[in-house]
Order: sequence, then C-alpha cells, then structure tokens
Amino acid sequence: MGRIMSRILLIDDDTDFLSVLKTTLTRKGFIVQTQETWESSMNIINSFKPHLVILDVFLSGIDGLDICKQIKKSPFTKNLPVLIISGFPWISHSAIYEFGANDFIAKPFEVNDLIKKIHKIFNRKHESV
Repeated sequence: MGRIMSRILLIDDDTDFLSVLKTTLTRKGFIVQTQETWESSMNIINSFKPHLVILDVFLSGIDGLDICKQIKKSPFTKNLPVLIISGFPWISHSAIYEFGANDFIAKPFEVNDLIKKIHKIFNRKHESV
C-alpha cells in the first residue's frame, strides 16, 4: 500500500515506461503525475507539490543528474526527495554523492524493489522532520 495522498512526479522521455509506472504506482495508492520533458517540470513541481520526484538520467536534450542538482540547489525544492532511475547502474554513486539524489534504482527493476525504495525515502524524510 502507498502512503495516503503521497504525490509522485515521474520524469522520463519514454512514454510507454511512464504509462506503465504511473498505472502501477496509482494502484499502490500514490497520486502520480508524469512529465516527458524537463522544460515545464518546475511549474509542475510548484503546482502539484510532489512528495517525491522519480527522474530518469537520460532525457532528450538534458542530463537528469543536472536536473537533480538544480532541484537540490533551489531553496524551494532542496528538501524534495529525488529517486534517480537509469539503465546504467555504474552512475548510482555519483547520482547520490555528487548530484544529491536520495536514492537510485537501475532499469530494469522489479516493482516491489521500487516500492521499497519509495517507502525508504518517505520513512527517512519523516524521521528527519
């Protein structure tokens, strides 16, 4: 079960992946919004107010790690957890330690593994409040 009313923003340029993941997370009790590009994502973050951003590293035209760094640098979004996803597991260390991601999961992944990571991020966030 997802946390009641927990909002997740998914950013990935793979529309099929977004669709499957949105359906899966919605069934787990999350409120999910998807975005294929970064351009209007900050507006969506401001209006949707997600509790978590799940962000792919390779987006068309921009590096997801740079987006993560922007989110973590902004005084308005610095506490917003970011979960990085990528088909390249060797970037996990730099995603977390250099770019500020809260966690990383390699594609392809099992849904239950993703759900565990989401709950781990939410639990850490609530412990630090």
